[in-house]
Amino acid sequence: MSVEQKESLKNKIIEHIYDALLNDEYKQRDQIKEAHLASKLKVSRAPIREALLELVSLGVLEQIERRGVFVKFITNKDIFDTYESKGVIEGFLATSFATHATQEDMDILDELVQTMSLKTNDAKDVAKIGGEFHQHYLKYANNDLLIGSLGKLNKRSQLLFSKNWPKLYSLDEIKERHQKISDVIQTRNKDNIEKIIKEHYFETGTKIVLIR
Repeated sequence: MSVEQKESLKNKIIEHIYDALLNDEYKQRDQIKEAHLASKLKVSRAPIREALLELVSLGVLEQIERRGVFVKFITNKDIFDTYESKGVIEGFLATSFATHATQEDMDILDELVQTMSLKTNDAKDVAKIGGEFHQHYLKYANNDLLIGSLGKLNKRSQLLFSKNWPKLYSLDEIKERHQKISDVIQTRNKDNIEKIIKEHYFETGTKIVLIR
């Protein structure tokens, strides 16, 4: 098997485990057993082990010496740290959009919010458009280390948000929150962009803790 094939297999295993976590097939503190996954997915244990270690590095799973790999128990501090870090990094990276965005880029950002408002009866569509919205204003970010760190935080925050978001915000509130970000980005004021995006995520982290 080539290096590319091994990497592809590992990524497929990661997505399988991640989807299982999203669907509550594993609960916090459940053990993830290599042998069970290898049998279920009909693969050797080596790529399973690599996938588990990567999810440990993302903070989604944890490895306990001489016991194995378990679904990480998420503390309130973990939630605050995840969302605070996400807000700081994404807020900074978004300032590159203010520098480089064309008027067409700005129009697309606003159009995504308007499209979101037309989908207020479809939670999946709103979530999908929200993801496109955030990715769009990061299109000019070029700090690979920060982008990599944000990707890891996104994996953690997606698990937290997907399990709680119907209790966090109405679909109209989600649209309004994204409109607020779009409005501040249109001003191209970097300090205010960072401030609003930090507040956006800090509020979500706080609300998740309060409803647990």
